[in-house]
Amino acid sequence: MKQVIVVDDNELSVEGICKNIDWSRFGAKVCATCTNANDVLDVIGAVEADLIISDICMPQMSGLEMARVILKNKPHMKIIFISAYDDFKYAKEAIRLGICDYVEKPVDYAYLSEVIDKVLQQSQEEKRLLEQLQQSRPALLQKCFNDLINSSPDYAEFQLVDQAKYVDLDLSAEEYLCAVIRIDNSIEIKSTFGIERYHVLMMSLMNDLDHTLSRDHICYCSNQGSHIIVILGNRQQQLHYIRMIYEQLSRFNKKHETSPLSMTIGIGDIVSSIWSISVSYQQAKHALEYKFIFGEGHIFSIRDIKSNHPSPIFFTDGSEEALVRLISQKDIAGMKQFTDDLAVQWAQHYYDKNGIAAYIYSLLARLTRYLYDTGIDHLQIRNMITDIFADFDQFQTSEQICSRLYDIFVESCQILQQSVETHHHQIAERVIHYIEHHYMNIDLSLNDISSSVNVSPSYLGAVFKKAKGQNISDLITTVRINKAQELLSHTNLKMMEISEKIGYSNQYYFSACFKKKMGVTPTEYRLNVMNTKL
Repeated sequence: MKQVIVVDDNELSVEGICKNIDWSRFGAKVCATCTNANDVLDVIGAVEADLIISDICMPQMSGLEMARVILKNKPHMKIIFISAYDDFKYAKEAIRLGICDYVEKPVDYAYLSEVIDKVLQQSQEEKRLLEQLQQSRPALLQKCFNDLINSSPDYAEFQLVDQAKYVDLDLSAEEYLCAVIRIDNSIEIKSTFGIERYHVLMMSLMNDLDHTLSRDHICYCSNQGSHIIVILGNRQQQLHYIRMIYEQLSRFNKKHETSPLSMTIGIGDIVSSIWSISVSYQQAKHALEYKFIFGEGHIFSIRDIKSNHPSPIFFTDGSEEALVRLISQKDIAGMKQFTDDLAVQWAQHYYDKNGIAAYIYSLLARLTRYLYDTGIDHLQIRNMITDIFADFDQFQTSEQICSRLYDIFVESCQILQQSVETHHHQIAERVIHYIEHHYMNIDLSLNDISSSVNVSPSYLGAVFKKAKGQNISDLITTVRINKAQELLSHTNLKMMEISEKIGYSNQYYFSACFKKKMGVTPTEYRLNVMNTKL
């Protein structure tokens, strides 16, 4: 049953309203009548009224003044003013206060009934909406959390005060900080046990977290799906506050070592008010990034990280040149050790993920320059280097990056080897071509041949031997003897003439070389050919 209070300093007016309105039609009743505003203020504290019908002009306190007092404490109270005054200033003031309606005297009870019906329906609808609002309070608290951690301190202090008060955030602490608990295996748990089981585990974890921390701190926890944001306030002004939180979270983490949920925790620095909590939140996230180097399951405090500030990225240890040397030597085992050692170096220098990215950029830039200097411009290597930076945010550990780097180094080594072999083969073919066109030159030497391919004689000898399996001098002899066989078989040239045509100045030396190669003298070879033709 809806409750109505009727107020007027004229008792006949009060009686008229009470008797001439069919209250049962609205499911309502008059629970109290008053002849002055002060009585209403006394009654309103004891009666849960839905509607006040009041005269504006009353002694001691006007209806407008009464409305200001009531609406300050009960902002959803519905009030209908009735007055003989038709001055617009009264209606204007009533509207400014949020009064539902304004009815002039003498009262038209049929019209007043319509107004009452409309106002009570509006009251019921607002009550229903308020209930929905109360039910959505957890969502409002979550929104308040998100607004706080994503707003600048100045914006939060001036724009989020009412929102924080509405969700009953305790703003009394003199210092606050934020911690972020990341669930490292959230995807795995959801895949293995299902989303419902995952949320049950998260709720259980948050309940225990709240139980652990709320005894000593103002504590608010927000479930963000794959991580939990914790806002803590120093309730008792404890000294060494961060160390205290670190120890409590360490015990909490130890307690849940056997839990299906694996967690890593980052702790931000202290801020002077909750409006600056976004600063502490960003620091907590930054601290979490160090799990990339040191692994999951640890607790990282931003203060510890600040005290171990990353060293500048200088390759004073010769890492770049060591890599180039390993690749040029095709030392696969050395490259594996090199990449394994990188993670240790990054931890020693306390690099965060951005620092590691800069380190890798410098390392791969040197590799790219080396490949370019050796004449290699391989699309696959360039794509692998591009991909490692495109996927950088997806890497969860430094070991994953080291593994990808090792793949790039090995591929570079293999491509370099292929390129070298191809280059050596090309040099050897050019040597063969040169000899086939200059074998008749009596003064043909290794120096002549090396000049033609623009390499040193010693290097050329090693390259040709490796590519073709024979010495250049043996090739020259073979080409000359092969040409001698043609001349002996198809011409009647004298031995001296043949010797000169194939690059020998001495026919006896030619004869000796021919016999060594073919097992017979040139003359014997020609006779054998002639006998075969007969």
